[in-house]
Amino acid sequence: MTVELRRRIFRHYADTASPPELPREALEELAAEHAVVLDDTGGIAFANPFATGPAAFTVTTGDRTFAAVCPWDALGILALLETDGRAIDADGLSLEIRGGQLAATNVLVHFLVPAARWYEDLRFT
Repeated sequence: MTVELRRRIFRHYADTASPPELPREALEELAAEHAVVLDDTGGIAFANPFATGPAAFTVTTGDRTFAAVCPWDALGILALLETDGRAIDADGLSLEIRGGQLAATNVLVHFLVPAARWYEDLRFT
């Protein structure tokens, strides 16, 4: 059931840029499995790579706009959607995918927390 719920969440985000409404019990189960992170009201804050906006990055592709919590997830949205687009953060950091490839950039991304510890506090990571 968890795999199908995750697919449903991703499909809904891809189609609407927002999370689906799911029963609280299902959301809590998904959160316990690190499939989603819940907000203070118990709704989906993010299901990587998608976030419920506003978030650190705005991802645009054609006429659609999505939210992502980090550059890695922003690029993940474009990869998942198999489309070109741009990800921009509030400070103007910009990453662009053209022809399925990351456009030349002088941006360096550094993750302060080792990947093995990301789920200790995914909001911070």
